[in-house]
Amino acid sequence: MNSTVFDAFRCLNLLATGNRAFGIREIGREMGLDPAKVSRLMQTLLALEMVQQDAKRKYSLGMGIHRLSASAIHNSAFYTAVLEMLEETGSHSVSIVVGVLSGKNVVYLIHTRGGKSIARAIGNYESYPVHDSVIGIKLLAAMSDEEIVARLGSHDYQLLKSDIEEARRHQVFGKTFNDTDYRMACVIPGMQAAIALSNIQGDKLDIAKLRDFLISAARKISGASLPQL
Repeated sequence: MNSTVFDAFRCLNLLATGNRAFGIREIGREMGLDPAKVSRLMQTLLALEMVQQDAKRKYSLGMGIHRLSASAIHNSAFYTAVLEMLEETGSHSVSIVVGVLSGKNVVYLIHTRGGKSIARAIGNYESYPVHDSVIGIKLLAAMSDEEIVARLGSHDYQLLKSDIEEARRHQVFGKTFNDTDYRMACVIPGMQAAIALSNIQGDKLDIAKLRDFLISAARKISGASLPQL
């Protein structure tokens, strides 16, 4: 592994998730890196326009990273497939969410927020603790116990063990949060991502139909995103 490239991406991730500008020493403390190395990394990223520097000599994401993000989304078969699925589905009170694991958290790539426009659904990138997300639990269920312990630690694994075992038994995993919000998630075949429905409330909803929708949507995204052999 190239440590310089690895550390540069770690620094970019910090800037992307920090919601504020960071100084060299602050980045070094957060990343466990020598300030001199952070300074060299930032100068390279600055030259590439991946970061920008303010009057206080603090760094935030630059326009270069936004151009890269826009190109990646525009040319992504994954996002194209998800957007086509959302357009076919239309607007509903139930929220549609697509997420991935990031350490002990789940990052939502798509979140319709029930009735909101498709444009607002893209690139939300909210991060939530894995135990608060059916997506997180379902993705953990695809791992071995050893992998889960290495990621979460034995204590957190024990807290989630019953949910993980339940998620392993069913293609679609469902759980009630806050006594009223029922959520369900399904892994997207061939990807380390899952699609979920949240804000499911009311006795009139047909849970079986929602489950079938999730499975169908996951297959459509996978079929359109993965290369055909």
